[in-house]
Formats: sequence, structure tokens, C-alpha cells
Amino acid sequence: MKDSDGILALLQDIKEMLFGIALLLTGIALCLVGAAVNGWLGILLAVVGFIVVVAGLGYVHHGYTHHEVVEKQD
Repeated sequence: MKDSDGILALLQDIKEMLFGIALLLTGIALCLVGAAVNGWLGILLAVVGFIVVVAGLGYVHHGYTHHEVVEKQD
């Protein structure tokens, strides 16, 4: 059972990185749409997009640095 713990941790890290990348792309798209739209709606979209980008960066960073898989020699 111990051998699969490293694989599960690696898959969790990959999942967090992919979710973070999806959030980054969504946030960038919201910022671009917010820049194109005039008025309060554009400002709101840009602010929400910035918050989503920051959350995506957090997920990517957490997935990249969270676990370390070490192979033991018996």
C-alpha cells in the first residue's frame, strides 16, 4: 500500500496544477473581456478576473511544490 501513496500524491499535484492553469486562462480571459467592455461591468470583470488569476497562481504553486516522491532502495 505504501508504493501507491507516492503515485496518489503525484496525481493530486497534477490535478491541482491543471485546475490552476484552467483558472489562469479563465482569469486572463475575464481581464481581456473587462478591458474591452466600457463602464462598471468592464471594471467588475477585470477585478474578478484578477482575483481568479491570483487563485490560479496559488493552485499552480501549491501543486508544483506540495509533494515530493522519493524512491527507497531496499
